[in-house]
Parts: sequence; structure tokens; C-alpha cells
Amino acid sequence: MNVKIIDSKLTYDIRKKVLWPHIKNDNYSLKVDKDVSTFHLGTYINKKIISIGTFVKENNSKFNSNSQYRLRAMATDKKYQIHGAGRKLLLTGIAILKEKKINILWCDARIKAIDFYKKLNMISTPGLYNIKNIGLHQTMYINLKK
Repeated sequence: MNVKIIDSKLTYDIRKKVLWPHIKNDNYSLKVDKDVSTFHLGTYINKKIISIGTFVKENNSKFNSNSQYRLRAMATDKKYQIHGAGRKLLLTGIAILKEKKINILWCDARIKAIDFYKKLNMISTPGLYNIKNIGLHQTMYINLKK
């Protein structure tokens, strides 16, 4: 398994299958996909992408820092979950953000992913909220300055 920076279009297949099967118009892009500061990672086995994540320069008012990134649209193909692909991807993203001197990485974690993020030292903020068509979420973060 190896992790590489990829083009946003290479995230669409997993976004469709794992994250957003309810979308019917074949538009699996995010407005921020093409922003200069945004980067996308993919975990590969052989030549197949099995895990994806999008890292976006975006501040959340819950955190007292102007140096933040948000993790969006992270997912692993269901056939490859629990093999460490997502872990490797997130750790690679964290290393890139530390090189950029970013202080906080945060995300809107789906309820079923909270334990995954906790194992990687991310901290939950109080309160759950619903995202339409997707379900309950909780904001989580990691302080990268430590």
C-alpha cells in the first residue's frame, strides 16, 4: 500500500460508492476540489485506489487558530476497510500538514467513523448534528503543533 497526491477526479468513484450513493446527478465534486490550497490523497494497492481523502484550507470557529485544514470526503472502498488504508492516508495527510506548519486538522466525522478517528488521536467536540441524506456527525480535530 502506498499513498500519493491525486487529482480530484480520481476520488469520484469512491465518493459515489461509499459516501454519497444518494446523489443521482453524477456530480461527485466539491466546490473546493480545485482550490490551490486543496490536496487529495489516494491509497493504492497495486494500481487501484482503495482509499481517498480531501484536505481543504478551511477555518472552523470552534478552534482558536487561523492555521486550519479540514478533512473532507474521506472513505475507503468497503472491500478494503480494516486493512489500514485509511489510517495510512490520514497519517500521510497529517505529515503534509505539519510540513505546511498547519496547527489544526478537523473534520465532520460520521458516527460510524468516530472510533477510527479516535484511534488516530483525534478529539471529539461536544454535540451531534445531522447532515441531510447522510446522518449524524460530530466535529473532531487534532492539534498538529504537539
